[in-house]
Amino acid sequence: MKAGIFTYAWDLDAEGYERVAGRLADGGFTAINLATSYHAGKFLLPHNPKRRVHFAEDGALYFQPDLSTYGRIQPRVSSLVSAVGDPVGRLAHAARHHGLDHVAWMVLLHNSWLGERHPETTMHTAFGDPLHHSLCPAHPDVAEYALALIRDLVIRHDVAAIQLESPGYMPFTHGYHHEIVGVALDDVQERLLGISFNPVEIAGATASGIDAEGLRQRVAALLDACWNRGVPVQEGGGPSAAASAVLDNPEMVAYRGWQQDQVVSLSRQIREVVAQVSPTTEIRHFAEAIVGAPGSEPERALLDTGDAILTGYATSDDDAHDRASAALTTGKPVWGMVRAIAPDTTDPAAVASRIAAWRASGVAGIDVYNYGLMTLPMLDAVTKSLLG
Repeated sequence: MKAGIFTYAWDLDAEGYERVAGRLADGGFTAINLATSYHAGKFLLPHNPKRRVHFAEDGALYFQPDLSTYGRIQPRVSSLVSAVGDPVGRLAHAARHHGLDHVAWMVLLHNSWLGERHPETTMHTAFGDPLHHSLCPAHPDVAEYALALIRDLVIRHDVAAIQLESPGYMPFTHGYHHEIVGVALDDVQERLLGISFNPVEIAGATASGIDAEGLRQRVAALLDACWNRGVPVQEGGGPSAAASAVLDNPEMVAYRGWQQDQVVSLSRQIREVVAQVSPTTEIRHFAEAIVGAPGSEPERALLDTGDAILTGYATSDDDAHDRASAALTTGKPVWGMVRAIAPDTTDPAAVASRIAAWRASGVAGIDVYNYGLMTLPMLDAVTKSLLG
């Protein structure tokens, strides 16, 4: 069975690309999934020989782009990229040498660095506040950036697959640095805050016959009433009558459908670009990162633009079976996923059972998270399970 492992450039750079690639090939892996476009983070690295804590550069690329091919939105390039080489190129060479596939793990529209510099291209709340952590897929400058980025990567490097993370709208809450919210946000408030009303979206939906501005005003009024007049938006575990009147309104249903159409359209264009430039490169979607209930039509439409599906991380052996069964109904190859770090996995002995469960469920492969974040005993347990 195929097996990939998520990796970061700072770990490969510290340990040596050839050394890590050889270690993983000997351990039963068939692919290395490198974070090629990635967000900020604070990482504890248990076995990194150069540093044990790392703060990642926000929104950076780990390959040298051709900046002339991008539009108004220009990418940020990692400090690990130099005139004489970059992490993607080094990994691609080491992967070929050890018979491994090079997989590009791309965080696409979740980019706070770009959002801060181009707030007009981000998601906006109903109050008009830009949400810097999420670029708006309906914005033409964002679409231009995304297509240029994917084209640039596959033109320059041999990529077996692209794992496309955050191709659409992000939720309101995303663990932002020092995020402070003094309101007890329930699921319905989160849902309302996560509906984007970028001016470009309002104009586009209005041109399609949807009263987007009226919807924006209703959402803003409902949240204001909830926060400042005690009007509940959630009752009995679901939307209150006042919230349902907004969320279930036919205009809102049409607006959300229009937004999802923009996400699917962008993903189709990405698929077309890759097919033209590198026909053998797969597009794999993270099923759990897609807006919409599992198995819903909006989710299916986006999954259909890819070649394979990443199931998300199973929390139990039974969960692995259930996730695989649901994903396999799409008729596409399915990859199971194991988060071999705390809090999901704290005992290395639990890894063998989870990998065995994925194997028994009929998936095409397994992806393990994450090389630099797991302890050496956990890595040993993973490789023994793969080889066994």
